[in-house]
Amino acid sequence: MTPETSHVRVAPPRGLTMTAAAGAGLLALAACTAPATRQPPPAVPTAAATAPTPPMPPAPSPAGAARPAAAAAPPATDGGAPAQPQPEGLGTPFSTRYARFEPVPFSALPGWSADSARESLSAFRQSCLALGKKPVWDELCAAAGRIAATDDGGIRAFFEQRFHAYSMQNPDQSDEGVITGYYEPLLEGSRTRSSRYPYPVHGVPADLLFLDAQVAAAGKRQWLRLDDRRLTPAAPGSPGARQYDVDMGGLTPGIRDKRYRVRVEGSRIVPYWSRQDIERRALDAQVLAWVNDAYALYSLQIQGSGKIRLASGETLRVAYGEQNGHPFLPQASSADTATVGAAIKTRGLALGGGSAAATSSALQPVASPRAAPAIQRDPDVARIIAALQGRGNGTPARPAAPSPTAAMPVATPSAAASPASRPAAPDPDVAAIIAALGGKAPARPAANPAPATPADASPAAPAAMGGAGQATGIPDPSYVFFRLIPDGPQGPLGALGVPLTAGRSIAVDPRTTPLGYPVFVSTGDPSPAAGTVNRLMFAQDTGGAIRGTVRADYFWGFGPTAGDRAARMKETGRMWLLLPRDLQTAAMTAAVRTRSLGGPAVLAECVVPDPDNCVEQ
Repeated sequence: MTPETSHVRVAPPRGLTMTAAAGAGLLALAACTAPATRQPPPAVPTAAATAPTPPMPPAPSPAGAARPAAAAAPPATDGGAPAQPQPEGLGTPFSTRYARFEPVPFSALPGWSADSARESLSAFRQSCLALGKKPVWDELCAAAGRIAATDDGGIRAFFEQRFHAYSMQNPDQSDEGVITGYYEPLLEGSRTRSSRYPYPVHGVPADLLFLDAQVAAAGKRQWLRLDDRRLTPAAPGSPGARQYDVDMGGLTPGIRDKRYRVRVEGSRIVPYWSRQDIERRALDAQVLAWVNDAYALYSLQIQGSGKIRLASGETLRVAYGEQNGHPFLPQASSADTATVGAAIKTRGLALGGGSAAATSSALQPVASPRAAPAIQRDPDVARIIAALQGRGNGTPARPAAPSPTAAMPVATPSAAASPASRPAAPDPDVAAIIAALGGKAPARPAANPAPATPADASPAAPAAMGGAGQATGIPDPSYVFFRLIPDGPQGPLGALGVPLTAGRSIAVDPRTTPLGYPVFVSTGDPSPAAGTVNRLMFAQDTGGAIRGTVRADYFWGFGPTAGDRAARMKETGRMWLLLPRDLQTAAMTAAVRTRSLGGPAVLAECVVPDPDNCVEQ
């Protein structure tokens, strides 16, 4: 749910990154401003406190039923400031470049008083691991730590007294969007490459560098020096300085940090390798594991985190490390496997036509009903396939694979097919199921899997370095690199850098929903007993497909059941952002003007500017 997402991180990406919509010619915008006055905080609820009785909320509309149109927001100035006073106790309306925020009472949140507040408190405390040292949040997080974890009324009162609720609206003032789901998948792998495990899970390459968008825009030829993976301006002839030609090739910087992912090629700064380039060469990167399924690996990159069960029985857990800086352009057709198709749909994307021409349609959120559940790749499924094929020993057949090599030479562009012309290979196990159910004999011979190597039995065995894997033919140019994280009962790390909580964490667009902040979500429930989901959640992740105001990716947890629910989730929903009452930023208080010649007022890009999660430019 970084990719971008992944999930991008560090940070996706969680997961994979799409094109940023930065306004041309705008310079750096104002950062958070300190409030002019700060009122003493209200008393912190205790375990014995009870929530004030709110007005009866309006009954939520049934899923799919029409509901009255939202009242039009009051006219705003060119900076989003309100043109008329608001009811006492509510926040102030404001706008950013991508969204409008209309204050509402908590009683307007459907199901607010019925939600299990105690479940949300644990996720809030996770956000505090990242936010707790920041102004305003330090005191809020300390107060949250003093609330009894079982006191639903006190927890609700805490949010009602310390936060303002804002209806999140698209620029056209509509308040509905798409809510999708994602999960943490399980892959099968090995510490060493073999014919059974030919696909590498790469760590972050040593030659992956960063270039700020402002630096890239300063000229085609510049003096730069390398400072901890970051290329920064330098005086000619100063220590470490070199003169480079800068050519970003039409790519755009990351939307969170406004940086390009680049490499040095002689005296040139160029974009980092695309997926197709990466698959043709041995990277200067640690290989964390080798896996048996290219599409499962692609799904892992889309989800942004996951687990790898090794042949030795050990389990590795990986999280988003970085991304190659290329746009997320999934292109799956009906010829591709259910695994990759379901992975793409869980992030809210339509299946494209398998060619570059289908790129624009592939990036649109799916408005159709729920997607089919993903086919889970595990031993039980393999045994079912084997039984359907009539093999008494229950050993699944594997397609023949090239023999492992110590190193693969770098292919020249002329020797490789273009990304758009390489069709994605169908999943042989899925084809076998279809053939068996259709009464046909399997069209491929059984292949004995390669035996596990001695390294598989040793958890301490070092991972390979610089391995080049088998080409996958996946045309998406984006690529996610991972890092190892400790395994355990807690959720995977999201873009905020804190463990995700199943059912309480969401991936968002960090420009319109600040990471770590509370967000109340109202949407449909993708379970067989379809209903509604009205709950307080926390923006703790991002994703390449998560772009827009009323747009979120619901984290369902780990494993096949979570994967099935994530694949089914494609619902219309509404969102309300909760902002601390003491928080004031340029986006909330006044128009932001360019810092040069007194140009026209422009809206801030970020609700809350942040050097890690939403950089203003």
